[in-house]
Amino acid sequence: MQLTPDKQAELLCALQDALDDRALAAAMPDLAPLADTPPLPATLIADAKLHVVRHKDSGCVQFVFPGDVTPPSPTLAPQGWDWIVQASLRAGERMTQAMINKIEAHNKPERLLALGRGRGHGQPVMPEDLAAARGRKVLLLVHGVFSSVEGAFAALDLQPLLQRYEGRVFGYDHWTIAKTPQQNALNLLQRLPSNAGWDVDILCHSRGGLVVRSLLTEGMADIAQARAGRIANVGKVIFVAAANQGSPLASADDIKQFLNVAAMLASFSPGMALDLVIGLARMVVSLGFGRPSVQALASGSALIEQLDRSGTLLTAANSYYARANFAYGDSLLERTGALLSKALIDSANDLVVPYGNVLLPQAAPDAGHILNFGSAEHKQTEVWHTGFFQHPATRDFITRQLA
Repeated sequence: MQLTPDKQAELLCALQDALDDRALAAAMPDLAPLADTPPLPATLIADAKLHVVRHKDSGCVQFVFPGDVTPPSPTLAPQGWDWIVQASLRAGERMTQAMINKIEAHNKPERLLALGRGRGHGQPVMPEDLAAARGRKVLLLVHGVFSSVEGAFAALDLQPLLQRYEGRVFGYDHWTIAKTPQQNALNLLQRLPSNAGWDVDILCHSRGGLVVRSLLTEGMADIAQARAGRIANVGKVIFVAAANQGSPLASADDIKQFLNVAAMLASFSPGMALDLVIGLARMVVSLGFGRPSVQALASGSALIEQLDRSGTLLTAANSYYARANFAYGDSLLERTGALLSKALIDSANDLVVPYGNVLLPQAAPDAGHILNFGSAEHKQTEVWHTGFFQHPATRDFITRQLA
């Protein structure tokens, strides 16, 4: 494996952002190693820089954080690694909200997409698209962290869904490190006409679960007020690998681990953007772990506690789930040699979200409402966090529920 041209472009975009922000200390513009840099992890770098490193053979991108001299666990990746330094970033930079917004904007603008118009994953919504959907049944796609509508749902066969909803399929491209899930939900509603009257089905992935929970909560007055008139009815909501109860990897103690997991997935999957992962690493090193957008994803966050105790338009009857328990060991991902310093998550998980955290609180869905890859006790090696939509069983499950 090596970085694809698209992933190389994402990496170079991140380095250009750092250069523009005067955060880039040194980098090679052509993906070659930095001059006079020893291989890693034989000689780990313990200084005041954030180092972006790349595996010579697999292309996997990882981080060595300032002062981090803890060697990666030999039980989690093969011996004989050959890491090279792609770039070194100043850890002392002080990022601003404007800098964070710029990183997100370079990856994608925030916009509502009409997937029934144009090629691929649609075009920005036009007034006539919204007029045609007024008071009608629609499908809304909501992506996850570091992603986009196209990145998250690229493997999904849209044609049956476009036929089912007569072209009224929309996707919401939104920022996931510059804004909180509740901000995303409010911004989405504000893009709809005040009398849209949607009868909406929703398909979401990863952090998109928290956006959807925020969208449908009764516990946030500004969102509930904005929803009135815009969403008339909620049909089926399908949570795929959703972080409905967050992820322990987003906690302050494990955020470095989360970023290296995300960088590994972003190196090889269109479902996560490498430039956004690097942007978040810069933000965490610069500003610490107190950013609301990061805190919201952690298990037991203030947002999740508020959602758990508030009324919601979600019910057992309209909620559906897909989740996985993935065996990292002896998998294709393990062979990338990611610099993971400890086991990922103690409980069953898909690399990012614990198996049990996909469900809503107190949910006990029957067999027709849930698709499991593996179980809480048994792992599988086919599906991980960004790989759900590549599997035929996921596509069949979605098509069947929305038929």
